[in-house]
Amino acid sequence: MTDRSLDVPMNRSHWTLRVTATDQEAAHVFARRHRFAVGRPLHFDAGYSHVTALEYVLGALGAEIVNGLRLAARGRRITLDDIEAVVDGQLDNPLAYLEVIGVKGQPRLKAVVVTVYLASPHDEQTLSTLWDQTRARLPLVQTFSGALALTVDVRFAAA
Repeated sequence: MTDRSLDVPMNRSHWTLRVTATDQEAAHVFARRHRFAVGRPLHFDAGYSHVTALEYVLGALGAEIVNGLRLAARGRRITLDDIEAVVDGQLDNPLAYLEVIGVKGQPRLKAVVVTVYLASPHDEQTLSTLWDQTRARLPLVQTFSGALALTVDVRFAAA
């Protein structure tokens, strides 16, 4: 296996990750110098010992929004006292994943609702403009917006 990471310029437009599966329950993802385990695509048991692929995707979307807003606010010298996102994903038909006979539909994400709670001493108009400018620059938000019903509800609170 050759290391192609040196062939990619610093201002790259694609990323390559390596994924291996050495056991029955988790795959291991290698991204740059980081490694993380990903469990099954879906799991319906709250006690399942791994984070599922779907949960990683939904978590990544929420993290992109939270971190994107923090970074944009810092660049514009807007104080954010607190920020949190709650991400709710809905599948078209989760039983299709389980291969239940006679079930119609697909186990694909049908809709995602993200509720962002933002506390700041700044007025709602400033924060709304910050969100609008940030949203346009977020790769996952833009991808999800074109692929499914994505709703991002930003709720502002005075700090």
